[in-house]
Amino acid sequence: MECFMRRIGRGFSAAVCSWSFGYGGVHAACADVALVLAMDASGSISDAEFAIQKAGYVAALMDPVVQSAFDDAGVVDIASLFWADSAYGVQIVPWQRVTSRDDLAGFAARLAATPRRISGNTDIGVGILAATELFEEDGRCADRRVLDISGDGRANTMTGRSRGIALAPARKHALDRGVTINGLAIADKDGRLGEYYRTAVIGGVGSFVIEVDGLESFPAALRRKLHRELLALNEVVCPDAVGPDCRRY
Repeated sequence: MECFMRRIGRGFSAAVCSWSFGYGGVHAACADVALVLAMDASGSISDAEFAIQKAGYVAALMDPVVQSAFDDAGVVDIASLFWADSAYGVQIVPWQRVTSRDDLAGFAARLAATPRRISGNTDIGVGILAATELFEEDGRCADRRVLDISGDGRANTMTGRSRGIALAPARKHALDRGVTINGLAIADKDGRLGEYYRTAVIGGVGSFVIEVDGLESFPAALRRKLHRELLALNEVVCPDAVGPDCRRY
């Protein structure tokens, strides 16, 4: 594990911890899609719920139909991060270029092996800014930049905390740099969370929200979400329809 201080916007800094396995180097050629998976690790997510959330991402990445979507999307760069309170910063699973299913399996294994080190407030802005910085690393480029963010609550920061990151400017910062932000709202604690994500979190070309009423339905919803994100520019994108090129999850 490597930890360091990273500037995450307008004079704010936070500790960032990354687990490097030799796969995070800068690539000379642009990817077709750069995808960041950003998971809520705030205090409203229990350790058991966090394990379900992370396992859902790992299972989705290993799903045959999602793997086929990676194949059809072309060259995909994928990274992941856990976000929560600005006092903790973020945890990063570094970039992996996916040109084969072995690459994807390796990334899923590294994600599964990453322990949770953060908690606290639901500071969505921290996650968005950290993801935007990942997209803007030196030498990294992609035709599409997609941020896949999941969470179970609205943005909140501790009153009087000087390092809180406001959601609205973080979101604008990402959108100004061509990032599409899609959301997966876990609405078991807030029945209107999906609406909040639509108005305050997502944005960019083709952005969308998938809403679930609990973590039990999270894995299936995530498979649909990844399929739709990866094939957003393809003619056939029908995760909720049955046909020769689609499967109902």
